[in-house]
Amino acid sequence: MNINISLQNEMPAYEQIKMQIKAQILSGKLPPDTPLTSMRQLARDLRVSVITTTRAYGDLEAEGLIYTLQGRGSFVKCDPEKVRQQYLCSIDESLKTVIEKGNAAGLNLTALQSRLEELYHEQCH
Repeated sequence: MNINISLQNEMPAYEQIKMQIKAQILSGKLPPDTPLTSMRQLARDLRVSVITTTRAYGDLEAEGLIYTLQGRGSFVKCDPEKVRQQYLCSIDESLKTVIEKGNAAGLNLTALQSRLEELYHEQCH
């Protein structure tokens, strides 16, 4: 498991950890039942508090991406393709809402695409 966090990033450390683990699960780099680094060890490795790693793992567990066995640790829970499909369904629902609100605001498809591209570049850079 390879995780790098930046304290200069506006995104909180727990969110950076969560997003990087999630990306590794969804890409298949972390297949189902793969053991994750312990929360304490990850906190030491990243030089963050255990509270930070606990929050990241807790969020991942709440999203159904990992599971924890008392005394044994945390493991990748599910098939990445299943999770990916869940995200695609959620994206579709969000996009339907965007289309409805865009129509109400008088925006056409080109204007919506332009706005999406602007927001995408802000978020990813």
